[in-house]
Amino acid sequence: MARKSTSTSQSAGKRPSGNHRAAAPAVRAALRISTVSHTLEVRLAERLREFAFRQRVSESAVIEHALRTFFDGGSDAELGGELRRAGAGLRRRV
Repeated sequence: MARKSTSTSQSAGKRPSGNHRAAAPAVRAALRISTVSHTLEVRLAERLREFAFRQRVSESAVIEHALRTFFDGGSDAELGGELRRAGAGLRRRV
């Protein structure tokens, strides 16, 4: 099964230079992000890219929403069992 490596990254909110006022506290909190990179099957990566483009949202927003929805679906034990029943396991880079 072909896979394509995709990377999701965004800049952590850098402070503007010069005489610009600092961002409001709520904005600063929203900028606390982390960068992750995972492999996806080519068809899934293409679907993600096309969906994000057509809906005018970022690929990161789609992935974040999908993960939040997934994690809201049960306890870690329940979700882990569900994944294993679906055939998920550890992946090793080749």
